[in-house]
Amino acid sequence: MRSALFLASLLLAAPCPATAADAPALRFEHADTTRSYRLYRPEVAGGERLALLLALHGRGASGSRMAALTGFDSRAARHGFIVAYPDALQGRWNYLYGIPGAADGPDDVGFLQALTDAIVRDHDVDPARIYVTGMSNGGFMAQRLACAEESRFAGFASVAAGAFAALPEHCARAQPVDALYLHGTADRLVPWGGLGIENRHGERQRVILPMSDSLRFWAQGNRCAPGVDVRDLPPSGRSPATRVKLIESRDCAAGARVALYAIVGGGHNWPGVAGVISPEIAGAVNLDIHASDAIWSFFADRGPLQP
Repeated sequence: MRSALFLASLLLAAPCPATAADAPALRFEHADTTRSYRLYRPEVAGGERLALLLALHGRGASGSRMAALTGFDSRAARHGFIVAYPDALQGRWNYLYGIPGAADGPDDVGFLQALTDAIVRDHDVDPARIYVTGMSNGGFMAQRLACAEESRFAGFASVAAGAFAALPEHCARAQPVDALYLHGTADRLVPWGGLGIENRHGERQRVILPMSDSLRFWAQGNRCAPGVDVRDLPPSGRSPATRVKLIESRDCAAGARVALYAIVGGGHNWPGVAGVISPEIAGAVNLDIHASDAIWSFFADRGPLQP
């Protein structure tokens, strides 16, 4: 079990180039360790309580590189929400913290919850509109936060990361949560069909669930009706090697939603952003949607999802 969990913790998103407009890192003390993050808060009318989005980078990257990759600052300025880009220690989120058999490491669940509480307090955030997203290693971390006991997050979006195998057994969340995946069917690092390894006893052990099981886990947790709705999104003609299917669960409890943008032929990347991650890792990038727009629409608009 230890080897399976260790391999899961190594799954990563490729680094992205740093942006020239990086804001200075802010410091945050947690568990006797100085942590860092960056924050963008748009100019808004006084007295308005804003939503908050935590954006978690992939392994080997940083908050500033996540900001450059996703372009969430411009979306935050346009739609009026706060976005925070925390930095993992040594570039890796420890989403397996506290799970039996996992290696020791920093309590990133505690750090990110404490950081969220501080931002909510200092910036008068609407506590009902706190969301988290992440790519690859950051996507696994986003799901762990959504499952945490007394979770602060009303929704999560995971890009290039399905549910890790230990998540269902260790999900403490009792309330419905909006759940969104964006995942390429040709992702070589986090395979669409899941991932397993042989443990030291020669037994095959699941490390990452298939996307179908990941979606089913959240649909069951949100008490959705059986079955899904599937539709093809119109192609733009800019990425003929890929296409997008939108899969949505039906009639979930408390108005929650569970959805998956399946990037048919897509690889390990942030859809809508080409030429940033090396092609050997990224594979084919779909340009019919932009992941950042799809994510914020899912969190905020509450209507039918659009490309």
